[in-house]
Amino acid sequence: MDMDRKLSPHAALVHGLSKGAIAIPVMLFTEYKHLGLTEGQVMLLIHIMAFQEKEGVSFPTVSQLECRMSVSGDEIVRWLQTLVQGGFIGIEESVDEKGLRSERYSTAPLLQQLAASSLGREGEKADKGMEKAYDNLFQLFERECGRPLSPVECETLTQWLDVDGHSEELIVAALREAVFVGKPNVRYIDRILLEWERNQVRSPEEAVEFSRRFRQQGILYQTKSEEMDEGVDSFSFYNWVNQSS
Repeated sequence: MDMDRKLSPHAALVHGLSKGAIAIPVMLFTEYKHLGLTEGQVMLLIHIMAFQEKEGVSFPTVSQLECRMSVSGDEIVRWLQTLVQGGFIGIEESVDEKGLRSERYSTAPLLQQLAASSLGREGEKADKGMEKAYDNLFQLFERECGRPLSPVECETLTQWLDVDGHSEELIVAALREAVFVGKPNVRYIDRILLEWERNQVRSPEEAVEFSRRFRQQGILYQTKSEEMDEGVDSFSFYNWVNQSS
């Protein structure tokens, strides 16, 4: 016997409701406030999606929408105009093989806006995170150096993050190494970061182990012949531990 025949009308309806879902982008709920949409406009969008997905009505009329919403037709018209003008929905026209024209609402612009809003806010978070990294590094370096950083030194710190791609944690590890050997200056730290990059040191943990091994040897440098072969300048030719300046 069919399962639905065993159920009461109410239970059968509840069972049917559990299957009657539509696909609503989760980002619509997380981003609509940032896009300037009201709850009423979002509900109107959901009704349009439901008409299209579940009932095959690609262009529901104001009367159809009004029957299901608790606002007037005039309010729905205003919301529709705002959504179209704001680039949240589009109206597409098509002609079938018999030459009959039809219209449909397109929610593709809405998806574009949702994606742009989400990426934009992630970018803002990244920018704020980078600004915080700058502030943290500047304060830490000035504290360890015992003086304000010069404009050139500030530019070097910025370059480590933006151009060289060193993480804030790795830069701090290089500062600690420089402090350990008594050379807390930006030029010396730049040399450490350069040497770590050449040896594919990517994390503070790797930096600690790398520094420990070579500190045991008491010297870290490249020969003149290696320097000329690799085409590097004399800036990288140094005795990391025993250098006098």
